[in-house]
Amino acid sequence: MRSWATEVEFLLPGGKRKVRPDGVWQAPEIGVPVLMVEVDRSTMTPADVAAKFPRYRELFRTRVRDNDPALADRESADRTVHWWRRTWPGHTRAGYPPVALVVTDAGPVALANRQEAVGELSAECWRGRWCREVRDYNDDGWREYDDAVPIIATTLELLAEHGPLGPIWWRFGRPGRHSLIEALENPNNRAAYDLRQAAREDEEHKAHQELMDSLACIDCGDVPEEESTWEYGRQGQVEWTRRPGGRCWPCHQDREERLEREAEEQLEAARTANALLRPCWTCRGSIGGKEGSKLELREKASPDRLECPQCEQDRAIKDLGALLLPAPTKREQVAALVSAPDDPWWEERVLHAKLYPVRGRRV
Repeated sequence: MRSWATEVEFLLPGGKRKVRPDGVWQAPEIGVPVLMVEVDRSTMTPADVAAKFPRYRELFRTRVRDNDPALADRESADRTVHWWRRTWPGHTRAGYPPVALVVTDAGPVALANRQEAVGELSAECWRGRWCREVRDYNDDGWREYDDAVPIIATTLELLAEHGPLGPIWWRFGRPGRHSLIEALENPNNRAAYDLRQAAREDEEHKAHQELMDSLACIDCGDVPEEESTWEYGRQGQVEWTRRPGGRCWPCHQDREERLEREAEEQLEAARTANALLRPCWTCRGSIGGKEGSKLELREKASPDRLECPQCEQDRAIKDLGALLLPAPTKREQVAALVSAPDDPWWEERVLHAKLYPVRGRRV
């Protein structure tokens, strides 16, 4: 500890008003170039005690000319410095020199309430300026203390029991009791915000990476860097989105092309097979239907099929009922006993004749 002085007077700008702390403590060896001390014996109202701190801030705002030769070529406005920085160099924290409030001469509850009241009434001096980054898309922020007076408070009893370096100090705007050096650290500053923001970004990155891992392509295993949504095709523009258990865009395209080739191959095989079957009873065309039509069969027709898809649809639209083939004539039946009929529908005609008697049926 370098020095301790009491009843030191400082003139406010203009020279008519004074600031007179009860003590000025200097301990640069522990990182406290200067600490103003106010002792409150509970004889003043909390409002009167709180009224002292705006005067401290007015005092600390005073700037004087800096005579450093290295600044000789600068403009006059750029050659000023806060007088307290020149008087007590070594300040590393944002804000003005700290002020300690030591309360005494009352019970523990009364002293605690008194500190709370003084803190609330003097908040404009110590709270600092609220700032936030709009680009971070959150309601969080931090406080800048460049124009704030750090105020710490304790009781005379705690000070006598633990000494000035003990965990006895309550920093206005910060919960709990701390050691002197900890209490002087500005609460909720930009560094604290940066830590919170970094934690949020880590969580977002982790969640994003988990999502991306879930979007790994089931074919090639590729993990994307970001979600992808594509529109493709000139007709209808089908939307494609990469989803869990899905494929990447190249594999998606390869699969679509493969399925398209397989469908074409299946269609060609069906056309070839259907061309070898008996034709449609109604139109006498391929039983698979007109090539390239919407109703064309994509697979080989079943053996009992009698009409192509188009004729079946037309029959349903016209409400013609089920197709019944004409029953074999007696002459055809006799001829069938000698040789196989040259009629691709012969077996179905015979079957229909057994299932549906000729009398009363509509062909």
